[in-house]
Amino acid sequence: MRFLVPVLLLVMAACGPLPRPFKAAEGQGIESPFDASRDSAGIVIAPVVGAPPVFAGPLADMLAEKLAGKGIPATTGGAIRNAYLLEGVTAGPAVDGQLAIDWNLSDQAGSIVSGFSTRHALPSDAMQTGAADSIDAIAKVVAVAVSDSLLGPAVVAQAVPERLPPGIAVVAVEGAPGDGNAALKTAFEAVLRRAGLPVVDDPAQAAIRIFGKVDLTPAGNGTEDLLIAWTLRDPDGAEIGVLTQSNAVPQGKLDVEWGSLAYDITIAMIDGVARVLQVIDDAEDIRRR
Repeated sequence: MRFLVPVLLLVMAACGPLPRPFKAAEGQGIESPFDASRDSAGIVIAPVVGAPPVFAGPLADMLAEKLAGKGIPATTGGAIRNAYLLEGVTAGPAVDGQLAIDWNLSDQAGSIVSGFSTRHALPSDAMQTGAADSIDAIAKVVAVAVSDSLLGPAVVAQAVPERLPPGIAVVAVEGAPGDGNAALKTAFEAVLRRAGLPVVDDPAQAAIRIFGKVDLTPAGNGTEDLLIAWTLRDPDGAEIGVLTQSNAVPQGKLDVEWGSLAYDITIAMIDGVARVLQVIDDAEDIRRR
């Protein structure tokens, strides 16, 4: 599912002399935040080859959620540009109650940076029926293995601070149905940390505070219009910038659990936050001249 970011509003008159969080590399423009996330070291998960769709699809989704819970941005779509790709292959249904899956984690150039195999005890009909408990058990094991692979120095977020940057706090999200408020807040904190930005738990310690507002309205034809506005404020409460996202979603899709969609949305916001911070940074350079 792709989103659009039609509006980026910066209120520079309200910006005091904030610290300089980081600077983008020279010559790198910033694309639409919902098309790609340049600074996020994340993973795109492919369905396991050799497994039936009723099993492979939910397994990929569950694995994305397990990785996200470990602070690793992950998606089954294409929201992360320059991401690592996780692919699994199996010979088919479990033999003697055991399912073997060979996994490869490859970088942007297609080079394999980690390869491993996992074995799982499954009921004989688990793959054909898409048994949720079996899918959950496999995802837990694989998420641990992938997380261990990402602890090395090869997978380090590209946003390197010039000096210790100010704290950023995702203060609150409101208006979302289901578990959306909590899911979006947790996801945004995780992807900001993965991008190398210092997220603080106490908003009072944050130089930049992010507030989310979700609106979901009926659009007809079995769809709803989803609009999310992210407002960045300074410690005095003055508005620094507003970023908005919108898309149509199937009616009722978000009534209960947002799942990996919360991470797809917030992963895509990294470039938008970077754009706001870059404008603040440029304004500080002008003030110092």
